[in-house]
This record gives sequence, structure tokens and C-alpha cells, in this order.
Amino acid sequence: MAVTGAIPKTGLTLGVIGCGAFDRINPNRRRPSDVKVGNMAGAIVSGVMESCAQSQAAGQEPKITRFVATVNSRASADRVKSRFAKYADRLEVIRGENVRAMREADVVLLGFKPYMIDLVLRADGVREALAGKLIISVLAGSPVEKLRAAILHAGPRKADEEPFHVKRAMMNIAAEYRQSMTVLETTPSMPQEYERIAEWMFSQLGKTAPVAPELYDVAGIMAGASGALLSVAFDGMLDGAVSQGMRRADANKILTQSLISLATLLQNEHPAVLREKFSSPKGTTIAGLLSLEEDRARYAYSKATIASAERSKEIGRAE
Repeated sequence: MAVTGAIPKTGLTLGVIGCGAFDRINPNRRRPSDVKVGNMAGAIVSGVMESCAQSQAAGQEPKITRFVATVNSRASADRVKSRFAKYADRLEVIRGENVRAMREADVVLLGFKPYMIDLVLRADGVREALAGKLIISVLAGSPVEKLRAAILHAGPRKADEEPFHVKRAMMNIAAEYRQSMTVLETTPSMPQEYERIAEWMFSQLGKTAPVAPELYDVAGIMAGASGALLSVAFDGMLDGAVSQGMRRADANKILTQSLISLATLLQNEHPAVLREKFSSPKGTTIAGLLSLEEDRARYAYSKATIASAERSKEIGRAE
């Protein structure tokens, strides 16, 4: 049942616009058989579905009981259906009928590529289908103003037209395992009931943090892209271990747990303090740290973070 006015507390329908798949490769294996399919919207659906299934198993009515996901091709539809086969009773996958999914949904999740904004949101019937609804966007570099302009391209909102509300969110693909970090752009004008459902949805996927609009681009990089940036350091350390005689799989196991340990420590300690604690006079750690400083590794990561944030802003400014 689609929302008009107040949003229900349970029994919602989530419309996912753009749940197609792309290839994701395990870089530690580097074999064609290690290719998996997924995208950010799919990762969100996976985490939320699992949470709702657990609620139902506990005898509680899930907040979301139905999912309508749109894709562009039959191949994508088949992959999504296969991926969520155990939830077939609550998931409907449709090809190309974005307006229908928006119309039937209480909450609409935009998960397509940013370059498709005009193609999807300027389509006939979109404005009417989204009236009065909560729209959650995980599109990189796509400010609320840009989304609103596409939806309202035919003219300003009329006096008797229910307003839609847009919440921007950026997380990482660990959402699929409910271990993500999600940043939520603050929207003071949004009704509290809409804020609550957005916060609930992403809290099912891990932790959340509110950020002001002017900081959203860089915060989005810290949440969504930092894993990819840090994986370069991870891969470099694996290569170094292999060159010293270790099997890559063994090095990967050790380094993965070391990073989990580091994440735990960083919740309570400044990184500079940790480096001091790890380093002993004439030791191995300080030798490695000095090598990184010589190669300007710290600057390289600062530069990469700035470049990613600037690219996000650039995408947002593009017409």
C-alpha cells in the first residue's frame, strides 16, 4: 500500500529504482570464478531484507514487508531474482517500469547511476508517483536540488500538490553484511516520521552519522570510497608479504584480522598515539613508517581523498 500523507510504522513497500548488477571481483584471488554481482542498491536491499526477516521470525511485523525492484534487462532481472531467491515471497523484480514501482511504494530508493537522473526522473508520471513520499538517494554527486529540478522540470509545485522529501545517504558495500557506515545528509524541513524511517533503514546496515549538506561530499567519500582507497595499501602490503615468501592467502588472513584490530583501537585512540605505541627504538615498525614518510604515503591519501570529494562536487554541478 503506497503512502499518501503520514507514513505507516510497519508494513511498508520499498521501491528500489535501479537494482541491476555489475561485476565485483575479489582482488585477492584474481580468477574469473571470483566475480560476483551486486550494486549499492542491492547491498541495501540485502541488509534490510535480512533485518525484516529476523523481525518476522521473532513474531514482530516487519517495517518493510514488500520490495519492488526495477532493472533494465532480463539478465539483470534473472541475477537479482537468483540473488534474493529465499525472499521471493516479498520481492517483485520488474523491467523498466520505474513509474509503477514508484507509484506502488511507500518509500522510494534511487539506486541507478547518476548520469541517468534526467532519463529516470523526468519521465512522464514520475512527479505524480512521488508526490508526498520519502525519496532516499544513494546517487554520488547528486545534490537534492538537482534531483528536485529533474522531478519538477515541468514547473513549480502547485499549491494542492503534496511535497516529496529527499534524503541523501552514502554507505559502502559492507551494507550487504550489515557492517556499513552510512552518512545521512541533514534535512531540517523533513517530517520527523520520514527521518525516523530513513534512520531505521540504514541502522539495519551498520552505523549511521548525520552530516551537514556542505560536508556531505567529503563525508560520503569517507563512508563510501575509503574502503577502496585503503584497499590499495592493503594490496601493497600483501604484495610485500608475498615477496618475502608468504602465501597470499595466509598474508590476507593475518592482515584482515590486523585491520579489524586496528579499527577497534581507533575508536578510542588517535592514530598518532597508536603509531607511537606500536613503535620501539630501532624497531621494525619505525623502519616501515619512515619508509612510508619518504614515499609521501600520507600526502598521497590526503590527495586521493580531496580528489574524490572534488569529483563528487563536480558531478553535482554538471548539467
